[in-house]
Amino acid sequence: MDTNQLTTSIATTLAQQFPNIPIQPATGPTSPNPDSKGITYRLLSAQLTRERSDRFVQSHAFEIRWLEADNIPATLPDELFGALETIDVEGTPYRATELRWETENDNPRLLVYYTMRTTKVLESATTMQHLE
Repeated sequence: MDTNQLTTSIATTLAQQFPNIPIQPATGPTSPNPDSKGITYRLLSAQLTRERSDRFVQSHAFEIRWLEADNIPATLPDELFGALETIDVEGTPYRATELRWETENDNPRLLVYYTMRTTKVLESATTMQHLE
């Protein structure tokens, strides 16, 4: 699973959960235009850490922003938690390890963290051929 697949799945999940709200990738400054409406998402960080020779831990942090700071639905945090707690990435469910709702400069945002363990499949070594 790569970062782009995870990002696409988050966008798809948000669009399904909020069909009447514009969903778009975040661009530019973190302070939204006062006239903006909808939800933005962006990858904050991605990390791949080796545990053993063939085992890795992948960590991804995403920021989800609600753009209307003066019109925040009371149920928004719970709706975002429910939508992003477990997402489907090409048929495989991934569960968030942390979901955090907070306000930064009066702009609400949700931080979502996904962590997964992966194993690198090693190619089999070519065996010796039989000599005649």
